[in-house]
Amino acid sequence: MKSIGIEIDKKRAICFALEKDNQGTYINLTGKFKYLDIKDDQDNTEIQNFQSTIHTFFENINPDRIAIITRQTKGKFASSPLSFKLEGLIQCYNKVNVEFIPKATLTAHFKKNSFTTSYDNNYQENAAKLANYLL
Repeated sequence: MKSIGIEIDKKRAICFALEKDNQGTYINLTGKFKYLDIKDDQDNTEIQNFQSTIHTFFENINPDRIAIITRQTKGKFASSPLSFKLEGLIQCYNKVNVEFIPKATLTAHFKKNSFTTSYDNNYQENAAKLANYLL
């Protein structure tokens, strides 16, 4: 089974792809694709390239599940409007239903379960935890 966890942080989508084999071993499938960002959200070409690149990444992994960590829509800690644009572009992927998982769910899960998946960069931790949770 394969999963992709995504954390959207300001202008970038941090992705982590994970596979669980028949022996229960977790395999990092992310490769060189760590995150994808947008510098100018008014540039149609850049928006189209973002969508094309991330959907190609999904196609290459062929995941069973894809999820995004839910972000706040209101209040003092509300996420940027651009982050919701990125979320919409990700949701346009039509081969797997994109799920939303609250960060509190991940926190509660990993209080009771160990997290042993290795990741290359500290900023990937939440996306890695989400991919692990999905499996």
